[in-house]
Amino acid sequence: MTALLLALVLQVAPGHPAPAATPAASPAASHAPPAEALAAGAPPPAHSPAPEGHAPAEAGEPGHEAAGPGEILMHHVQDGPWLGIFASKHMVFLFLVASLVVVVAQLAVRSYRGGRIPRGLGAAVESLVVFIRDEVAEPNIGHGDGRRFTPLLCSFFFFILAAALVGLLPFSATSTGNIAVTLALATVSFAAQQWAGISKYGVVGHFHNLVPPGLPIWLLPIMIPLEILSMFTKPFALTVRLFANMLAGHMVITTLLLLIALMGQLNWVAGAAMAPVSIALAVFIMLLEVLVAFIQAYIFTLLSAIFIGMYAHPAH
Repeated sequence: MTALLLALVLQVAPGHPAPAATPAASPAASHAPPAEALAAGAPPPAHSPAPEGHAPAEAGEPGHEAAGPGEILMHHVQDGPWLGIFASKHMVFLFLVASLVVVVAQLAVRSYRGGRIPRGLGAAVESLVVFIRDEVAEPNIGHGDGRRFTPLLCSFFFFILAAALVGLLPFSATSTGNIAVTLALATVSFAAQQWAGISKYGVVGHFHNLVPPGLPIWLLPIMIPLEILSMFTKPFALTVRLFANMLAGHMVITTLLLLIALMGQLNWVAGAAMAPVSIALAVFIMLLEVLVAFIQAYIFTLLSAIFIGMYAHPAH
C-alpha cells in the first residue's frame, strides 16, 4: 500500500509549466503571407513543419506520463514480475500466506501432544475450527457430510483470513485481491460441490437431482438449461464477491490518500490541511479492513457450505 501511495503521488505531481508564447516568436506570424499576395490571388505558401522541439509527445514515448489512478489500481490487481523474478507480487504473497497457514496449523497440532490442553495459538485455532464445524459445516451440509468437508472449509477460512490480514502490512499485497486467486478458490469450491452430489448419488443420479421432482415434462426444456447455468453462477458469484470486496477497501484507502496530492495541486495550504484528515480516515478504513477480513472469510466459507449442502441433500 505504501508503494501504491508513492506511485499515485508521483502520477499526480504537477508538471513544468509551458513557457508563454510571445507574438514575436510565433511561427504563424513569421510565416504569414503578405496581404498584397493574398489580394492578388496568389496561393498561400505551404506551412513549414513545426520544429522538433515543439512536436507534441505521443502516448508511449519517453517522458509521457500515460498511467493514471485507474491503471495503477489495475496494476495493483494484475501485476507483472516483481523484484526481477518470474513471479508476480500477488503470487509471491500467495505462497507466503499458504506457508503461513500450514505453519500455524502444525503449531496448533503440536500443542495437543502429550495429552496437553492447548493454550494460546492452539486454543485460538481450535475455537475457530470448532466454530466452522458446528456452526457452518454441519448445519448446512448435514451431520456426517459436514465433518467430511470441514477440513476444506477450514482451509478456505484460514487462507482468506490470513491473505487479507497480511495484505494490510506495509509493502505487502493481498493475494485475494487478484481475480485469478479468487477464481481458483471458487473452482475448488465448485469441484467440492459436484463431488458432494456425485459421491452420494453417482454421476447420473447427481445430474438427475438437478431437476426438481414432479416437474411437468413441458417445463424440462426450460428448467434443465437453467439448472446447468446455475451450477456455474455459484462459483462466479464466489469469485466476483470476494475479489470486489478485497479490492474495494484498497480503492477507498487509495482515494483518501490521493486527496492530499489532489488538494496540493490547488494550493499547498489545502494539501497540508487535507493531510491529517485523509490519513485519519485511511487509518480508520484500515482498522475496518481487519473486521472485513474475518467477515469475508466467514461468508466465503458459509456460501461454499450452503452450495455443497444443496448438492449433498437436493431434497432440502
